[in-house]
Amino acid sequence: MKTGAIFYVTGERPLREGVEAMEIARKLGIQADKATLVSTTEGYEDIVDAWWMLLTKGMSHVVCYVVSTMDGRNFKLYRQPLRLCG
Repeated sequence: MKTGAIFYVTGERPLREGVEAMEIARKLGIQADKATLVSTTEGYEDIVDAWWMLLTKGMSHVVCYVVSTMDGRNFKLYRQPLRLCG
């Protein structure tokens, strides 16, 4: 079973250039085959769009993480992860 991760980014500053979803996953110790971002400046604007993209890429287990950032480069988990079902 392939696992996908959606990172819903909150915070006061936009993401710094070059920040990628798999980088966030690695820094937070989250195992995922594919990852994507939902934020106001990068990635998708909507969780549903990001979820659909991961499903079409073959991810059968998709988890959404709310992460916060103060500087646009470092992240921390803000809430408990949310498992999205098919």
